[in-house]
Formats: sequence, structure tokens, C-alpha cells
Amino acid sequence: MLDRRFSEFPIITKNDIRSSQETFLSKKIDRDRMVQMSTSGSTGTPFVCYQNAEKKKRVSAELIYYSGKIGYRLGDNLSYVRTVVKQNRKSALKQFLQNQTLINCMSLGEQGIEEMLGRFREISKHETMTILGYGSTWTAIKDYVEKKNITYLDGIHPVGLISGAEMLFDDTRETVRRVFGGVPMVSRYSNEENGVIGQDEGINNVFPINEADYIVEICDGKGNPLPEGKPGRIVITDLYNYGMPLIRYDTGDVSAIETIEINGRRKRCICQFSGRKVDVIYDTKGTALSPHSITNYMWSFPDIRQFQIVQTGKKEYKLRLNLPEEFNRKDELIAMLHKLVGGDAEFKLDIVEEIPVLASGKRRYIVNEWEGR
Repeated sequence: MLDRRFSEFPIITKNDIRSSQETFLSKKIDRDRMVQMSTSGSTGTPFVCYQNAEKKKRVSAELIYYSGKIGYRLGDNLSYVRTVVKQNRKSALKQFLQNQTLINCMSLGEQGIEEMLGRFREISKHETMTILGYGSTWTAIKDYVEKKNITYLDGIHPVGLISGAEMLFDDTRETVRRVFGGVPMVSRYSNEENGVIGQDEGINNVFPINEADYIVEICDGKGNPLPEGKPGRIVITDLYNYGMPLIRYDTGDVSAIETIEINGRRKRCICQFSGRKVDVIYDTKGTALSPHSITNYMWSFPDIRQFQIVQTGKKEYKLRLNLPEEFNRKDELIAMLHKLVGGDAEFKLDIVEEIPVLASGKRRYIVNEWEGR
């Protein structure tokens, strides 16, 4: 049971931090000595926070520990399948020193999947590998192998598979594990601003909480803690970030906490996970795009408060934007989106004061309303 005084702290959100970032930064640690972390945020728009060096090392330790549960060992190759943009690109030297390979998954069409699998095969020839990818990427691989009637991906030998950022559906997990030779596969609940909050083990999408590093609460819309089993906002207090303390930080996700017996031990777990509602949209040639290819491109527009991109036809898109009055980069934004979905795309711009949320409290930032998909 948390001390009553703890619950008197106000819940903070990404927008609170964006609007007055300086007030959240430690005055005892020089910002130049901290590590800048960037994430798309729950609305898809960029969010920047900072970690002191010791906190960053602790996150590295979390990643080693949780990856080790599925066979990863320090020194193995970690193949990270993500959308690669300027803000998260790593030099070849840094990838070599970290024994990490960044594999771009901007396109989730057949050609993009085949290129990705080719990279896996090349790495498997020389190194022991673990593969980390988005939930939507694993689903695209599942759809690809089912369409091609592939029962086993020859020449790819990972020790384990990790899914993050989105829900890993049971049928996706079952198919992907099978075609990769039955290796362990887990779903991880983590974020850039904190670290690894939980990872499922034994029960799909039930995440034993990393209570060594975080206090996790489930709260209602007014910030009041909810009883076990009742879904609400996931609120996290980071115990080790002294550079930018995040106390009662609303992650933007929805879930519940229950005490569940796993491997003979009773553990507080995040379950009934809703997460963000994200659709997949297609470029004008009909190729599926990773949702993260869009959100990562939006990192170049940190002034945008909220956005939602809606595909309404094969080449028709609606872009809803919640903007500050001084925003003057609309043409640049549309030009960037044309590069992503196709120069022949038609965009309708809709400036709004707020993008509505779902009944769950989540906001969809990518929506597909095209009946011909």
C-alpha cells in the first residue's frame, strides 16, 4: 500500500512536461551530462525527456536482464527492426560497438519483408542473434508467411524474439514462433522515457511489474488509484531518474493490475492491456506502411500538439492537426508525407482544437477508413 502522501502528488502528462520542460529538469545535474531520449508519445507527436548517466546504465542492465530470459547473452547480436530516421539512426561504428543491427521496417509490403528476412539470414551466418520488433511488424511477417504458405524460415536462427511498442496478438506469436523454429517469444512493455516496465512470462500479454525500478499505479481520470482488476491509466514513478524525475507520470496507456501466480510466485502484473489504437495505412501503390514510419517522421515537427492521419481512399488522406498559432511548416509537413506515401497522394488538411479519444481514453493517431484496403 502506498503512503497516502505519495498519492497527493499530481499526475503529470507528456503535455505538462512539453509545456514547461525546464521545471522538470534537475538543477544539480548539467543537462549536457544527461542523455536525451525521444519518443513519439501517446499522440504520435514527439516527446523529449532526459536521463542522468546512471539511470541510462540501469536501463541497459534492464535490457540485458530481460533479454536474457529468452536466451540473449551479452555479446550476442541484437537485431532491432524499427523505422530508422535521423533522430534514431546509429553510426556503423556505434552499432558495431554495441553489437546491434538496425533494420529499417518502413515498408511492410512483400518486398520490405523479404529484404528484412534477407538481413536476418545474413546475420545468422556469422552471429548468434536475438530479434526485437514492433507488434505490427511481427503481424506483417505472419501475414507474409501465411500468404506464401511458409512453414519454416530456412537459414534464420535466432535464440529468441521480442515484441514491443504494440500488442502482440496470440495468433501472431504462435505463427511467428513456428516459422522461426519454435524459439521463445515474449512481449515487452517498455518506453523510451522510463525503460522496461514488464515482460510477459508464461501467460501471454500479462506483464509482471519491474518493481525494482518503478512504482506502477492504475488511476482514474481524476488521478485516484483504482483497485486491482479495474482498468485505468497507467501511472509510473521512476525510482532512478535523477536527471528528470518522473513522479506519477501518465504513460498514455490503459490497463489493469492484478496479482497472479506465475511460475509458483504471486506477482503484481499489468494485464487487460489496451495500449494505443493504431491502424495500418498504405501508400498510393498499395504497400502497407509501418505505423512507426509515420510517427518517427513526425519527430521533425515537435511543435505539433496532436495529429491524426486518416486514409480515406487509395490515394486520399485526411490530416487532422492540433497546432500552436505560430506553426508555419504546413507545406513542409505535407511534402514530407508525400515522400512517405507517394507524390500522387491527395491530402485534406483539417485544423482542430482537440483530437477526440476513444471510450477507453486512448487517442488513435493512425486510422484507415478506406473500404478497398
